[in-house]
Amino acid sequence: MIIIYDIIFLIFALIYFPYLLLKRKWHCGFWMRFGVFPKELKGSLRNDKRKCIWIHAVSVGEVLTVLELVARIKINFKDYKIIFSTVTKTGNDLAKEKLGKDIEVIYAPLDFSLIVKKYISQIRPKLYIAAETELWPNLYTGLSDSGVPIVQVNGRISDKALRGYKRMNFLTRNVLSCVKVFCMQSEMDCSRIISLGAGKDKVHMVGNLKFDGFDGNIEDVSCLCGYKKEDKLLVAGSTHPTEEELIVDVYKKLLREFKDLRLVIVPRHIERSEEVVRVIENNGLKAVLFSNNFDMAKEKDKVLVVDKIGYLRKFYVLSKIVFVGKSFAVGGGQNMIEPAGYGKPTIIGPRTENFKDAVRFLLSEKALLQVNDKNEMFEVMKELLKDDQKSYEIGLRAQKAVKKSQGATDRTFKFIRDILIGSNMVELK
Repeated sequence: MIIIYDIIFLIFALIYFPYLLLKRKWHCGFWMRFGVFPKELKGSLRNDKRKCIWIHAVSVGEVLTVLELVARIKINFKDYKIIFSTVTKTGNDLAKEKLGKDIEVIYAPLDFSLIVKKYISQIRPKLYIAAETELWPNLYTGLSDSGVPIVQVNGRISDKALRGYKRMNFLTRNVLSCVKVFCMQSEMDCSRIISLGAGKDKVHMVGNLKFDGFDGNIEDVSCLCGYKKEDKLLVAGSTHPTEEELIVDVYKKLLREFKDLRLVIVPRHIERSEEVVRVIENNGLKAVLFSNNFDMAKEKDKVLVVDKIGYLRKFYVLSKIVFVGKSFAVGGGQNMIEPAGYGKPTIIGPRTENFKDAVRFLLSEKALLQVNDKNEMFEVMKELLKDDQKSYEIGLRAQKAVKKSQGATDRTFKFIRDILIGSNMVELK
């Protein structure tokens, strides 16, 4: 079975890698994904004799989700070293920024048997923790064969993933059997992973780590680009193609009545920033990149496009209204919990398959606003800008709802703790 999978993987690689080169998406991290470790990293892994916990998060969203869990592990297991892997460059850069120098941040291996074996032999993990539900046949089989327990944290199975895994059920069941504990976000996710072949005794509903990922600390952003908290700022976060055009169209209509309204767009993939600028300018507005030292006081008439990682939450803090992307165009949704936690009236589109339970909960608490098209979005935003009290009340309900849903980190950590040293641990920190 693994041989067949390796052959399929090689065929896919031969097709896909020329595309990476053509689109200039190749970066130095890809060599590591092939198992080519830098000399310094090889030396560090070889000389550090501490037991190792390997934690994996695909990209920026997953990195932010597990930060609190990583901190908990680090505090309670000081005699372990932590290796943290990502797939994307943006995720890797953010992990290095957030985790500090005492945690080694690497790129995850490509799921080819020889590469996976090299990674496992170099890292020698005692535990592997993966965020959400990426199932890698070679990696999971290799870890299981080496006696390494695997824990899936913040697990979820989207509609699309469910269909895909069912089509490959012959492979999925074998991979799922390698996992020791599934910490899932909701009862529906539990049912889905069990239907795919996970043992019922391994599956636990612990909640969504994203609610814990929001710590509520308000950063000092009073001088960010010259914006002030009293400014009327519309922030469109984690946008995808076609959504920028939609939000610009709505913004232009709002400007007729709210002359002092300002727009900030933070695309989900910052490499699209120049493209977003062109979209804005093609719609008759001026735009400027954040990296160009934008100063709102001098360039009030320009739409700001944020082309740096790590600034989205800062603009959420400053915002009057938030729109969260990937909820119109490609669908699936992005993290609406963060702006809600900051007490901001948050608007999403109709397609939020990846956040079904969070959306359902926030809507039930009247803490989130969902619209079906740009006309509805315009009407909702117009009403919020006119009615400060309504805007405040929605934000307050959102803050309370997020706080009420926290606790998944504690529940997840207990499973990790029990695997590493058993249940007779001292009081948690």
